[in-house]
This record gives sequence, structure tokens and C-alpha cells, in this order.
Amino acid sequence: MESTSAALFISISLVIFGISYYYFTTRHKERMEIIARGLAPDHFKGQSNPLPFLLILGIISIGIALGIAAGVTISFFFPLQKLEIIIFCVFLSLGIALISSYVLLKQIQKRG
Repeated sequence: MESTSAALFISISLVIFGISYYYFTTRHKERMEIIARGLAPDHFKGQSNPLPFLLILGIISIGIALGIAAGVTISFFFPLQKLEIIIFCVFLSLGIALISSYVLLKQIQKRG
């Protein structure tokens, strides 16, 4: 059992290292290419906008909360399948929230 947990730890560590190595080397190569084409090095500072991410996160949180509330409400009528109904409602409302956030972000991008 100890060898399994050690192998799992090693494999997770290697995956994390591989993903971070790929991310940082790719980012470095992209930046060097942009600098080689003549853009300023400070071009990369302050270009991230957290507002779309926060909008998606808020809509998803509301969707999950509404799914839990709907699942609990519906499960009063079907007490034997309480857990299945709650899980179904959470995933259904999460899907609806993702679709609505996609549509909302597309409308925002068309305006601006």
C-alpha cells in the first residue's frame, strides 16, 4: 500500500512539474518572439482583465445555489431518490449557468 501511495505522489508531482514547465517555457518563447518583433517589454503588464472571469464565477455560483435549492425542494416529493434528484438539479442548473454566461459574454464582446 505504501508503494502505491508513493507512486501516486511521484506521478502527481511529475504531472504538475510538466504542466508548469510547459506553461513557463511557452510563455517565455512567446514573449521573446513579441519583443523580437519590436514591441516594448512592458507590453505584458496589466493586460489581464479579471471581470469576465468574475462574471462567469458569479453566474456559476448562483446556478449551483439555485440547483441545490431546486433539488431540495423537488426531493420532498420523492424522498427515496433524494440524493439523485439534488445531484441532477445541481448539474442541470450548472449547465444552464454556463450557457447563460457564454451568451452574456458574447453579447458583451459584441458591444465593446
